[in-house]
Amino acid sequence: MSKRRTIKTIISEHKIVFLIIFLLIIGGSFGTFFIFDLLSARNPTRITLATTTSTYDSGLLDYLLPEFTRKTGIEVSVLSVGTGQALVYGESGDVDVILVHSRSREDTFVNDSDGQTPYGIHRACVMYNDFIIVGHENNPAELLPNDTITIIMTKLKEGIDAGNSTFYSRGDGSGTYSKELSLWANISVIPDADWFAQPDKYTETGQGMATTLQMTFQDANNQGYTLIDRGTWLSFNNTYTILKILAESVVGEDNLLNPYGVIPVNPDLHSHVKYSSVLRFVGFLTSNYGQNLINSYTKNGEKLFHAAFGMCNTTHYCPTTEEEVYFWAGFQQEFA
Repeated sequence: MSKRRTIKTIISEHKIVFLIIFLLIIGGSFGTFFIFDLLSARNPTRITLATTTSTYDSGLLDYLLPEFTRKTGIEVSVLSVGTGQALVYGESGDVDVILVHSRSREDTFVNDSDGQTPYGIHRACVMYNDFIIVGHENNPAELLPNDTITIIMTKLKEGIDAGNSTFYSRGDGSGTYSKELSLWANISVIPDADWFAQPDKYTETGQGMATTLQMTFQDANNQGYTLIDRGTWLSFNNTYTILKILAESVVGEDNLLNPYGVIPVNPDLHSHVKYSSVLRFVGFLTSNYGQNLINSYTKNGEKLFHAAFGMCNTTHYCPTTEEEVYFWAGFQQEFA
């Protein structure tokens, strides 16, 4: 009996070691990945951010994150996915913080009105840019600079139906895709129904913004169009020179504005997230120091994003509360 008790004691005292050995034996490479993830889960000097491909492709994070690490010692691992997938990662606790651009889904992510613990807390509006429509310079749909977005989408539909235009959609659950669907809905169009299985008229790429832009550029008949955020466009426009901005916001409209929100994953739901480090990260983004960095990021002399913490209500529809501003003020002092 004493021998059995000794073995039980050893196992109890070293159960993490035995778990690791077990996982290595049965799990192969997956088990190894899980172990490294388990051992680093509470490492406060590294956090994981899920963000949109548009944010990543713009190069903004390559500009911001080294500054955050230099000031705090905290490194940030980035998962570049569509907004929909970033929200899924946040819901499951696979990341510590998300930076996305789909306000309705962000509000659902932090909503506790049904009595359930919200997936995220303390959303902060960080910045915005806008959506534009780019296409081949021959512009077969004949979009004009002062067309309203309703006229633009109507012309695109007519061009697609006539067979002289092709629209390239991300079709990936991203914030850009959500915006596109809302623009079609404004003229009572459902792409999957109106142009089902007609890729010569409407192509869902299922890819990120950079790949979708490339496919638009490579359109064999030079009649491709796509919706893209301005930040990504300014990162690639020198590469795809035969593509031009053919539609953008006109005075009095805000349907194409594109706000970005950062949301910490709720530690009450996922206790393993590095919440204290995330608070410092969001404090950095929303501080005057971080906001000035966002405003100073340019490509070819053009600003890709506009800092917007605390003033979204005065720039476009992105409600900001006094509670939000007050909460983050305490975490911005480190970067004063």
